[in-house]
Amino acid sequence: MLSVVIPAHNAARWIADAVASVQAQPLSSAPDIIVVANHCSDDTADIARVAGARVIDSPAPGPAAARNAGVAASSGEFVAFLDADDLWPADSLPARLALLKATPDAAMVFGDCRQFDDAGDGTTRPHARTLFEQGGLGTNFFGDTTRVIDPLDKLLDADFVTTGSVVMRRHAFEALGGFDSSLALVEDLDLWLRCAARFPLLWHPGLALLRRRHDSNLSRDTTAMQHAYIDVLGRLAQWPQAQHLKARIDALRRRELRSLARQSLSAGHPLSALRQWLRAVST
Repeated sequence: MLSVVIPAHNAARWIADAVASVQAQPLSSAPDIIVVANHCSDDTADIARVAGARVIDSPAPGPAAARNAGVAASSGEFVAFLDADDLWPADSLPARLALLKATPDAAMVFGDCRQFDDAGDGTTRPHARTLFEQGGLGTNFFGDTTRVIDPLDKLLDADFVTTGSVVMRRHAFEALGGFDSSLALVEDLDLWLRCAARFPLLWHPGLALLRRRHDSNLSRDTTAMQHAYIDVLGRLAQWPQAQHLKARIDALRRRELRSLARQSLSAGHPLSALRQWLRAVST
């Protein structure tokens, strides 16, 4: 059985379409769709129930806690994730699910993503190229037609996993402790890194996700994303499985810290810039 977890914070505009895109997948049995109402002040929960989803409340703010609560409330052997403002393309799920079922040692499978801009006026503009196409991600990069060879190393080269394209084995999710709810951002990359350090990862070339870009996206705060990324890299540097990558991890941290320093200086905050430069030098 498949469980689909959709965290939703004030997503009344989009939640019905997200649920419908899951229901439209041609599966032999209907998935258990769990919408986790994440401290909503609108009618997201009511719309999700009418659309056919099971709705629960999140125990704490943030997508990590919401996704963890959704998995805890589910019972499927496989768990998939979708954000409330995103969509699954028609007929995109069965191939990924079949690949994961056929590869018992793998913890998860992910696919390609096409982003689209939503201006909020009813019009959308799909991006010309998918994320795999933009990054040149295919067999040559991943090293195999289905498996990601040296996934921990490759995740330092490119953050190629979009959360809404992931299908994961429940036992692997539970073994990893789920998403780290102490992280407000980059909690998804943190989980993929921990997963890559312990389990094989699979990739599928098909389009698995339509990702909506709009003014409310959390990832639009690039400075906060950089700070979170630096913190996750710092954690990674401590893992025994990542000691062979420490020089690369330190170089990435220095790069991000220097970038933050330049941004602070341009914004007229020289003391903040100096702190970032000193952190970069000491890393």
